[in-house]
Amino acid sequence: MLSLDQLIADYGDQNPHSQRLFKRAREVLPGGNTRTGVFVNPFPIYIDRGEGVDIHDVDGNRRLDFVNNATALILGHAHPAVSKALCQRVVSGTAFFSPTPLEIEWAELLSARVPSLEHLRFCSSGTEAVGNALRVARAFTGRPKIAKFEGAYHGIDDPALISYVPPVTPALGPEDAPNAVLSCAGLAPATAENVLVLPFNNARACERLIRHNAEELACVIIDPLSTAAGMALPDPEFLATLRAVTRELDILLIFDEIVSFRMASGGTQAAYNIAPDLTCLGKVIAGGTPAGAFGGRKDAMALYDPTDGSPAIPQSGTYNGNPLAAVAGLATLKAMTADAYRHIHDLTRYIAAGLNDAFKSADTPGSIVVAGSLFRIYFLDHAPANYRQAARDSSEKHRWLYFYLLNYGIAIRQGGCVSLPMTTDHADRLIEGLREGLRVWPY
Repeated sequence: MLSLDQLIADYGDQNPHSQRLFKRAREVLPGGNTRTGVFVNPFPIYIDRGEGVDIHDVDGNRRLDFVNNATALILGHAHPAVSKALCQRVVSGTAFFSPTPLEIEWAELLSARVPSLEHLRFCSSGTEAVGNALRVARAFTGRPKIAKFEGAYHGIDDPALISYVPPVTPALGPEDAPNAVLSCAGLAPATAENVLVLPFNNARACERLIRHNAEELACVIIDPLSTAAGMALPDPEFLATLRAVTRELDILLIFDEIVSFRMASGGTQAAYNIAPDLTCLGKVIAGGTPAGAFGGRKDAMALYDPTDGSPAIPQSGTYNGNPLAAVAGLATLKAMTADAYRHIHDLTRYIAAGLNDAFKSADTPGSIVVAGSLFRIYFLDHAPANYRQAARDSSEKHRWLYFYLLNYGIAIRQGGCVSLPMTTDHADRLIEGLREGLRVWPY
């Protein structure tokens, strides 16, 4: 058996330069960190470069990367098409106080792939996309409240940080009528009072809560794959009920597809044949650069139209529609053909079958959830249907597996995603890594 303490000790031995950099970082960054999601105790690995499926750290270690910058790099690292587009663009200027033709081409391509995006606008992050979409909903409906799902992550705007992966305690209230709880200090007064929290995959309870709050409710925002809250797959009836009741009550339905857009060329909304009123995008659409987008119905997005005077919602941003992000995004989206999606989806299913077999062979509880090219590992007998079920998973076991696989030469985070350059050889490395780990499993 191999203890977690021994794994962490071996990790320290493998990564002395990263350890020194973390000590240096703590002198200028709070906790040595500028991005909470990548914090690792006792210290993170510092990356030097990425190539295809691999990341290379400052200590000279090479690891097979199933994290791909939080799912953003669907083509892997430094894909030739993206690198070429960026190199050609950078010599012609990186930013202007004027639009470029590239933002039109980028918007046209996204609108063609996602028919619900009748009009859209660009921004610099997924958080900005969500913040703008919520503002549109409140302005368009004249109502103050938003509804979100328990556990879900929608960036760091104030309403998004209500009931984001909260500890499962009695403070959460009933499963079919969750309380709105603060997940962050410093939120604006009355933020929680203006957020209705819904139970994922419970169509009947959601309809009841939405109807009860309809007169004050501007929108329902949902990550349709519940990716940050455990990646529970939605029941088709659940999504259909949300669409029907919000349409009936003139409440805007917002799909946060910042991660779930990986599901298909047209996103999860295409895979489940649900057309939301507004959509938030990021990650994949920007090809590894910092950008986001939001859009949907023309009548709602008209609130941003300045052609007849000051718009109802002014939105500026020094890097909105930035040409570097545009060329990287265009190169990525064009590379993701039907065959490309088929390849990464097939490979993800292959990984899931191999990982499930490894758990079964080791007589260890485990299950794998797959959504397109995304996969999530659970140390549970059955895949969860909502956040509270997902929260029963073992964080200690995931921590053990994380360090074991890092030392083995593989990067995951409770699962991961497949990039286009990956092959069955790469998948087999992960599967074999889990098999070997379960042979020295201390639990």
